[in-house]
Amino acid sequence: MGTVWIAAAILATGSALLALVVSDAAVEIMLGLLAPLVVALGSWRLMESAHRRSPERLSRLMVYAFLGKLVFFAVYLTVTVGAFSLDRTWFIGAFAVSFVVLHLTEAVQLQRLQAG
Repeated sequence: MGTVWIAAAILATGSALLALVVSDAAVEIMLGLLAPLVVALGSWRLMESAHRRSPERLSRLMVYAFLGKLVFFAVYLTVTVGAFSLDRTWFIGAFAVSFVVLHLTEAVQLQRLQAG
């Protein structure tokens, strides 16, 4: 689980520093980071516990988790962009970077989990 926490800490620290430098976009940056971070940490906990209980069911769980993530992120993006008057450039930029970094980290962790 260490790699996911390290990636989360790096993203959170980087986003906080960026928000301090670009204070006008602090809310957008933090909201862009929030959902991918929470989902990645929750997803990793789910993968880890499922692998401990029944490793052969992990693939099916990941498919369902992927579908759940699609729905969650669609709702989150729609509500966040629609409900708040955000600078969409900063919000989408922070969201995209954190989403990609955290999901790549999850993929590496999943590979390590299945390898051994």
